Amino acid sequence: MKNCILFLVSLICLLPARAQNGNIAMAVAVPADSRIESNVRSILKNKLLRMVSAYGISGTEYGALAMIPEVDVVNQNVVSGGMRNITSVELSLTVKVENIITKTVFAAVEIPVRGDGYSEADAIRSAINKVNVSSAECKAFVETAKSKIYDYYSTNTETLITKANMLASRQLSDEALALLSTYPESLPGYAKISETMTDIFNKSLTRYCSQIMLSAQAAYSQRDYTKAAELAAMIDPESSCAQDAESMLLSIKDINEELYEEKVAMEKKMYDDMVEMGKAQIKSDERVQMAQINASRDIAKAYYQRQPNYIFL
Repeated sequence: MKNCILFLVSLICLLPARAQNGNIAMAVAVPADSRIESNVRSILKNKLLRMVSAYGISGTEYGALAMIPEVDVVNQNVVSGGMRNITSVELSLTVKVENIITKTVFAAVEIPVRGDGYSEADAIRSAINKVNVSSAECKAFVETAKSKIYDYYSTNTETLITKANMLASRQLSDEALALLSTYPESLPGYAKISETMTDIFNKSLTRYCSQIMLSAQAAYSQRDYTKAAELAAMIDPESSCAQDAESMLLSIKDINEELYEEKVAMEKKMYDDMVEMGKAQIKSDERVQMAQINASRDIAKAYYQRQPNYIFL
């Protein structure tokens, strides 16, 4: 198993690295008791992601930083319209940006909007479709949220690390990783955050081996052999997942052998020479560390999926 892992680590270093996004990433979530219909949720999600994308904020499926919309019907009228009645609604769309773990609210905006339709549901959809995400009000909201997020993380780096280590010491590694996973990569403190995530991840590696292998299998099925190899190579040889990890690594080796055989052999020889001289430092390798961070984010994602208070869109 050890030799196979060393071989695949060498192969990983030859494969193209995936670009990392240094901007803020936000999810969209609604409270679990929200009455917003599913099709309206979809419209809201697209609207909100379009609203923030122009300001260096990317969308993510799950995350501690979330835009949380709520819709309230302020007024409703039914007007006779010939064959069918027309329903008019006045809505108050409230959107707040919040860290759902720390409950820190960074910004909020209330947007009044009106819509018409043949039913209340149609009228609400019509109203949401009319929300102007390019308005000055929306622009100010996003800029305020972004500024406060940067300020919050810049001034609370050590506090977040302390809290994450405390959670990890209580066997809550998934919550600890979730807490750190949305720290903006573009901030100077990210180096300390990534080191803490790697440390927490490594200490909980055996506990999460099944979850890591599920992520590896998902990547393998999508032919993302780079990510699959990165994940499988992390599995502790003494863990219950070791045999599955070894089988996957061998399978990836076979798939990539024809293309990379000569380069991998050369890299492996160089690596073996370094091992003999006692100079190899696998865990300090940037590719391996990035793979550990990505695996940590997968664990964080699973944590968000289990949250009972929010439904991520």
